[in-house]
Amino acid sequence: MKLSTLSLSILATFSGWNAYAEPSSPTNSEIEKIEVLGHKLSTLNHDVAASVSALTEEQIARQQASDLNQLLKTLPNVELFGSVTPLSGQPAIRGLYGERIHISVDNVKRKIDSDGSQNIAQINSLGINPDQLKQVQVLRGADSLTVGSGAIGGSIRLVTKNAADYLNDQHGFGVKASVTHLSVSDANDINVSLFHLNDHSDTVLSLSQVEFNDIDVVADTKAAEDDSIQQISKIKNQSKRQNLALKNTWYINEHHTLSSKIDYSKTESIDQPYAQRIDLALAYPTLAEDYKNDYLEGMLNYTYQGVSELLDLDIQAFFAQKTYDEITKGYIERGSNKINYDGEKNGESTRKGLRVANLATFTGKIKHKLAIEAQYESESFDQQQWDENPADKSTYYGDSDASNWSISVIDQSQFLNERLLLTGGVRFDKYTRSSNHFVAYSDNDDSELSSELGVTFKVADYLNFYAKAAEAFRAPSLQELYKKDEWRCHIGGKICFSEPQPDLKAEDSQSYEVGFGLSWQDLSFADNFSVKVMYFDSEVDNYIDNVPFMYYIDENGNKQLGSPGPNPSNGVPVATHRDYSAKNIGKLFSHGIEIEAQYSFKKLDIYLGYASMNMDVVGVPNFFLGTIDHTRQPYSEAPADKLTWNTNYQLNSNLNLGFQLLHYRAQQRLSEDLITRGYGTGTYTIYNLNVKYQGEGVLSGFSARLGVDNLTDKRYLRAPASEANDPAELGRNIKATVSYQF
Repeated sequence: MKLSTLSLSILATFSGWNAYAEPSSPTNSEIEKIEVLGHKLSTLNHDVAASVSALTEEQIARQQASDLNQLLKTLPNVELFGSVTPLSGQPAIRGLYGERIHISVDNVKRKIDSDGSQNIAQINSLGINPDQLKQVQVLRGADSLTVGSGAIGGSIRLVTKNAADYLNDQHGFGVKASVTHLSVSDANDINVSLFHLNDHSDTVLSLSQVEFNDIDVVADTKAAEDDSIQQISKIKNQSKRQNLALKNTWYINEHHTLSSKIDYSKTESIDQPYAQRIDLALAYPTLAEDYKNDYLEGMLNYTYQGVSELLDLDIQAFFAQKTYDEITKGYIERGSNKINYDGEKNGESTRKGLRVANLATFTGKIKHKLAIEAQYESESFDQQQWDENPADKSTYYGDSDASNWSISVIDQSQFLNERLLLTGGVRFDKYTRSSNHFVAYSDNDDSELSSELGVTFKVADYLNFYAKAAEAFRAPSLQELYKKDEWRCHIGGKICFSEPQPDLKAEDSQSYEVGFGLSWQDLSFADNFSVKVMYFDSEVDNYIDNVPFMYYIDENGNKQLGSPGPNPSNGVPVATHRDYSAKNIGKLFSHGIEIEAQYSFKKLDIYLGYASMNMDVVGVPNFFLGTIDHTRQPYSEAPADKLTWNTNYQLNSNLNLGFQLLHYRAQQRLSEDLITRGYGTGTYTIYNLNVKYQGEGVLSGFSARLGVDNLTDKRYLRAPASEANDPAELGRNIKATVSYQF
């Protein structure tokens, strides 16, 4: 509330007489404008008081990625969380993932449904085709001011191509087709786009399909003979993603614009290891799972830009529906008995919403820009499951509903003869969660006030200082609140539980960032040279986690902490239950530094990114002792320190050569229990190469790319990792792409 009050006071003071910060240098490219500050509020990356990265269309194409996660992990403090199997992982920012990251495609949210411990269907439901993207913006850190619930870790904003991007703003019709082969998964990625541009409309139709087969990893030749996981060189996989997108913009006249988009994706992974655990695949080869997701999204956006600069209005409506299936098949053997595991889970999530936003520009002697935005979103979720007998259907989430509405006010201004830039605002969110299965409980509802204030001080034309304070929150998901389940903790072993937690509180965070930036253009030795350094410190209260909670029921029917047994030495009674429900466990702390530098001179481009952070937590149940640990300790999800180096050289008008280095420091900053059990990772370096040939003349529409990832074919583990459940990252991957635009 202190931060909210501060922002309100500053807004009230300056909203009538501040000046808007226009881009100071026309030599900066449009792609450097970062629109993460609210409705149509943008500024140059160098002037943003936040840690922001942007990938251009060419940088995206160079990576030849068929999966969004592989595309993002080259950025500071952005990593892949989850399985290395294609389409199964999800992005993590500053060690946070799932519903703590806000992902949008063309300004429509793509929600990752999670019950806290895993994605609902174990497979990535984002369904995004990287070939369609023209820009990726990643804002690290709290972003509730602009997106509301679910941006404690940050936000990822994806922008797809228009016909104007394919045709270089020239009127006409065209077709672009590309085929990419990835050796590491024997995958073929086929993309076709048709586009048309004239004075009245911009239309793009995109179709794609990618199929992945078994995944190559690097075996550990020094592993013990009985360590079968470390000796694995191939992970069983059969997965596929299909995409269809139709994007239209109609220019009705100079004041009115109407745009629409229909996006469909179908994703599946067949015959996956049970729970995607390689150790279980080796122990129980007769057991497997299939995962399937269908996603449909429709969006309609009307824009009115009147004669008055006080009116730049957007009205957007969207609808999104996702269905999933998780099919378990097979059995395990216990002596002469076969325990049947056949079962199926299927569910449907539907979201719809409305957004109204206006940007007012105040000109004359006094200038500033003010964005006001109101949003409403509703969500319903239904899930069914059966085990062994399809007639015995049940549900462990129930038919659940959620609603959210919000209003935000953001102001962007400039003072002291364009030396001081301020971006500040407040947002009010109201949310409600309910389930028909737990009518005995009242609805889970609350409200949050989020605020943010960013300050950029231009000490000199080439030197900026930054400071930022921001609040963020994440309302508990329907699945965290209402999941009720029981299952075998160990195959064929004792039963574990998840119990409804209808009183979960929202996670609340406060973060602070400070830093500086240097930027020069048109030097004798550089066309452009810039460096941005940001230090961040954040705290998350009421952090929600799915941690094992060991307990027994005393004579009064109350739950009491227990020990795993069988013969505890700490005097704590043996636990009879193991509970994995989502809980507000305490507080999460994180702090670190992020650095990005860019250098270009004639035909040479160099990028350097570095990130280092620590994460700590208090209030974690100790699985081994059956107690709650209130001491501050390292959190197991922290990523390893990472250095990224990209170099590209334009050899001639046809050839561009590139080299990339990813260096990860050892991650051993874990609790003593995890270190003892073999968790943690060592230092490693990955080398990647890429080359592009661009045709000329009659072949101007032809291009070919060749890339090699993990050039030395080295085995390495990603942090956070364990020798027991993360066999390796991908092995050497040779990528070849051929494309032609007619």
